[in-house]
Amino acid sequence: MNYNTDKTINIDGCPIRYREAGKGRLIFLVHGIAGFLEEWEPAMKILSEKYRVIALDLPGHGLSGKPDIAYSIDKMTDYLKNFILSFTSEKINLVGHSLGGSICLNLVIRHPDIVERLVIINSVFETVPLYIRLGSPSFIQHMIKRVPFFIIKLMSKRSIHKKSRITPEWESLSYTYINTPGNIRTMFSIIRSNISVKGLNNRLLDSFRSGLKQISIPVLILFSENDKVVPVSNSHQLSRLIRMSEIIGFKNCGHELQYEDYKEFCREVEAFIQ
Repeated sequence: MNYNTDKTINIDGCPIRYREAGKGRLIFLVHGIAGFLEEWEPAMKILSEKYRVIALDLPGHGLSGKPDIAYSIDKMTDYLKNFILSFTSEKINLVGHSLGGSICLNLVIRHPDIVERLVIINSVFETVPLYIRLGSPSFIQHMIKRVPFFIIKLMSKRSIHKKSRITPEWESLSYTYINTPGNIRTMFSIIRSNISVKGLNNRLLDSFRSGLKQISIPVLILFSENDKVVPVSNSHQLSRLIRMSEIIGFKNCGHELQYEDYKEFCREVEAFIQ
């Protein structure tokens, strides 16, 4: 099976790159800020043995289109909803990583009839890392036109705990995609649209706090004990607010859990959605 075939679909005027593999019940995979669909490839090879798996580049990421918009979580949720509905009208299984987890939670809150089961991984919630919050002032974007390779190497060491998983291919993809024209602008737009110097903006927090309590589908919350990007406390806060949730921690694993420990990740996902 070819896992490297790019496909494109137009969603609300934006070309969305995606890849799919396998047959059966649908699983959609959603990356986080500055992410790309290739980070799911090791997991896709396993999950697609039993399921039809679809991973996408969100708008403004990877090789998808770069509309000049405010990248609020609500707007990203609309794109994701319409992307999913372009494939099926039946309920699907949804997996989101980091900010992608927040987008997926927002989808479940706003459109509870779309998702059967949800998995979120090291998701962003109340506590946002300082270095991300510092990107909220608009003048910061004008200072950064390109991310140098040594910064990519530092970011990889921060987000991946196991050194053996920091491969030249991973660093090359990270460098290429973050510096793809339009992607840096998107990253700062996401920060400005959703985050203040204190953390998630008040409107988002209020919406999440009330909405999370209304979620009535099973939710699996996965977190990494060695996550140096998103505080582990976020996952525990989400677990307390979502009544039908189960929480599982991964030892010796960093922020990119679904890539770093993909075999155990797939075992937990399959056990949850089967």
